[in-house]
This record gives sequence, C-alpha cells and structure tokens, in this order.
Amino acid sequence: MLLLSSEDLPDGPGWIRELKLDGYRTIAFKTAGRIHLRSRNDKDFTGRYAQIVKALQPILDETVIDGEIVAVD
Repeated sequence: MLLLSSEDLPDGPGWIRELKLDGYRTIAFKTAGRIHLRSRNDKDFTGRYAQIVKALQPILDETVIDGEIVAVD
C-alpha cells in the first residue's frame, strides 16, 4: 500500500493518526531453535541485528513475524 498526499485529512471518531516510521521491512522467523531475519529482497539481516535476534529467542519454533526495523532517537 502506498501513501497518497492530501490537502485535507479526514477527521472524526473513526479515524486515527500514526507516525510513519521508515526502516527495513523484515521477516523474522524461528525454525529448529534458530532465529533468522530476512529482508523483503531475501538479504540476511541476522548478523546485522544481533540484539533483535536475542530478543526474539523466546518465541516458539515455526513462528513468523513480519515487521519493520526502525531506529528511534
């Protein structure tokens, strides 16, 4: 899904606003006791983001998480 620019934003109780955080789209999965991080272009991010790998160790085998890796400063 792509964002569209607009002069006027919708308002009312049925609408919320969220910050758009830009980072690396990543699939995290655990199989045979090992965590793997892959980009949407199938690049290996596992070694690059060791802290995320460590944080995901408690998840169950055969779990898949689709997310975005971002740095918040």
